[in-house]
Amino acid sequence: MKKNVLVFEADNLKYALLHQQLTTLHYSGDAIHRAHLLHDALSVDPTSIHCIIAGIPEINSDNLSALKKLYNRYIYIPIIVISNSEHPDDYIKAISKGVQDVLVSGQYNTSQLERSIYCAVGRKNRSLKTEHIFNDYKMHFDNGPIPMLIIDSKSMKFLLVNNAAIEKYGYSREEFLRMDITAIKPTDDVPYMLQNYKSWDGNNYDTGYWRHKKKNEEVFYVHVYMHATIVNNVEARLCFVVDVNEKIITERKNLELAAQIKEQKEQLDNILSSISDAIWSRRADTMELLYTNNAYYRLFGYDPENLKRDKEHVLNSVYPDDMPLFLKAMKEIKTIGKVDIVYRYYHKDGNIKILKTRAKLKKGMDGQPDIINGVTNDITQEKEMYDAIRNSEQKLRATINNTRDLIWSVNTNLEILFCNEPYRTFIYELTGIIPEEGDYVLADATSESFIAKRKKDYQLALEGESFSTITEENIKGDILYLEISSNPIVNHEGRVVGVNCIARDISIQRKQMLKIRQQNEQLKEIAWIQSHKVRGPIASILGLIPLFDYECAGNLYNADILGKLESATIELDNIVKEIVKDINLADKN
Repeated sequence: MKKNVLVFEADNLKYALLHQQLTTLHYSGDAIHRAHLLHDALSVDPTSIHCIIAGIPEINSDNLSALKKLYNRYIYIPIIVISNSEHPDDYIKAISKGVQDVLVSGQYNTSQLERSIYCAVGRKNRSLKTEHIFNDYKMHFDNGPIPMLIIDSKSMKFLLVNNAAIEKYGYSREEFLRMDITAIKPTDDVPYMLQNYKSWDGNNYDTGYWRHKKKNEEVFYVHVYMHATIVNNVEARLCFVVDVNEKIITERKNLELAAQIKEQKEQLDNILSSISDAIWSRRADTMELLYTNNAYYRLFGYDPENLKRDKEHVLNSVYPDDMPLFLKAMKEIKTIGKVDIVYRYYHKDGNIKILKTRAKLKKGMDGQPDIINGVTNDITQEKEMYDAIRNSEQKLRATINNTRDLIWSVNTNLEILFCNEPYRTFIYELTGIIPEEGDYVLADATSESFIAKRKKDYQLALEGESFSTITEENIKGDILYLEISSNPIVNHEGRVVGVNCIARDISIQRKQMLKIRQQNEQLKEIAWIQSHKVRGPIASILGLIPLFDYECAGNLYNADILGKLESATIELDNIVKEIVKDINLADKN
């Protein structure tokens, strides 16, 4: 620790006495520097001086000027004056120039000098520390990343504002100091703010969300925190203003989007519930039922609670002889990706029903499980009708002519053996020709592609395969969808002698299903973004906000936290734009 003393303006007698006293106080001779003139005193290296002792006979204007220059030069070094003056006003004048203590010549001893030096150095150090703290506080206040406003507690006038507030609101510092806090509030919000202002009387108070107004009349949302303080002996409130405009707008958009998604989901559920086919969705790994429409419960005879308790009710209720076929279909859908199967099933009421299921596998993305989506129909009556047709031609004609399904059969040369009235009517309306037995079944087909496709289907059935296909044909500018079931006709010798076909016009159902499927996929994508992507930035924002040090604006981590909050908010805004884009696309479709 340095212990050098600079003695200034002391005559020889005073200097000799001071030198003796300082030596007694363990200052070495080399540590005592003497300067006769002010110029010499101002040329000493400040880093080598521990204390300055100025021997000034009188405290007059010239000497006070010299003391001021010494103070400005050695601002971090305490100055002690030894003077002949005994008037208190002179002491105050000297202290006003930066002097730490005044001793009267001939009225102090070595111990008092030692105490004076010790106290002067201590006071100077504390003063410098306080000054540094104030300067640091002022620097952090002025340059803080969020707007800070200090207002008079009573008049609500602005006392101090930082640079961030000037930049955010658009007012100059001088303009701010001529206004009160109501000037940055929208007119409609002022009465409510004044009503609540008096209740904010604690040292720290979270005032919540408010609307503020910039100089250009732009209104934005803020979160305001208040802290009681004193500025120039005036009771004041320090206001921290956090811009939450994007957050509030994003939250409102999310609420609107959630409401729209809920409404569209309800609409989709209503549409699916009105369909007679059982529509369902299951996890491919656990066969957990994820979604069903009302027709599903009616088909299997179970209510939702039954299904929750017995997740394997479908597998457990398959007719035993059809179990190998059912298990094979479950395996195929995981390898091939789709399957059509007809099987018998024990209904809850004990009756055996014949069901037809068409299912497809949807691969899970980003770690999500694979999903099996399917449609199941009760074809018990259709199957019974088909069996009745095979057993009795008379029953066949009586029955099939009263159905809206198109039923016909052909021989191996694809010549019509039989056709019901709905088939005749359909062909007549399509081509203007009434089909007769013996006619080539594809003679009046509408397109070469349709003819080629049906030839393959007939050939496959003649090879002993039973199957169903859905055809798509452009008829008079409209798309016609037919579901055609083809089954081989076998004689008593087991030889295939023809093909029996049943067709159903599923145009309305098919178009409706395609539209629903498209909307369902879009809604699922939107719901997935809402529940997965949005959750990440929101969790980031909610996690970062508690980390912000509101009580210490100078915390070095605050800027980093605000940067991360900004990144999370931008990410959330991009996600919302993506959702809005998908919503608009869904609406167009």
